[in-house]
Amino acid sequence: MDPASITAIMSVLGPVLQAFTGQQGQMSSTYNKGQLSFLDDLMQKIKGGSNQGDITQNQNYQQGQDWLQSMFNDQDFFNQFEAPMQRQFQENTIPDLANRFASMGSGGSLGSTAFRNQLGREGSNLQTNIAAMRGGMQQQAIPQLMGYAQQPTQNWMQQAQTALSPTQNVYQPGLLG
Repeated sequence: MDPASITAIMSVLGPVLQAFTGQQGQMSSTYNKGQLSFLDDLMQKIKGGSNQGDITQNQNYQQGQDWLQSMFNDQDFFNQFEAPMQRQFQENTIPDLANRFASMGSGGSLGSTAFRNQLGREGSNLQTNIAAMRGGMQQQAIPQLMGYAQQPTQNWMQQAQTALSPTQNVYQPGLLG
């Protein structure tokens, strides 16, 4: 006989046999009303009945998430970090380079090919440094971004584990008569 047939027969015969053998068993719990209320509240939170524990509603979480997302999606975000490097290049590197070539004599050294080549190398170095800074910042942000992405799920799982931990429910079988 297959298990489904046995289950069907037992579901029909179970109540009949209990009527002949005595009292029905009772399901009860050793939890008091306060504990049962707490478990009910916890289950409502897990089902989404309350946003009280929802980290995505926390203002600091949202700002941190936005900041990290900007690091990967917003060019203006990096302009803030690049601006000091660009300013230093304009205010220090170019004048120092111009002074060095102007002091070589002939007065027209700033128009020389050597000056233009050196200025091009310095500009290329600046771009390389900016790209390295951007890549380093993004690389360092990835673990934090992943943590932010996983935090709501981790919180939900923690609540679910608390709610689904073994209970103190007991079954008291019926008395045989």
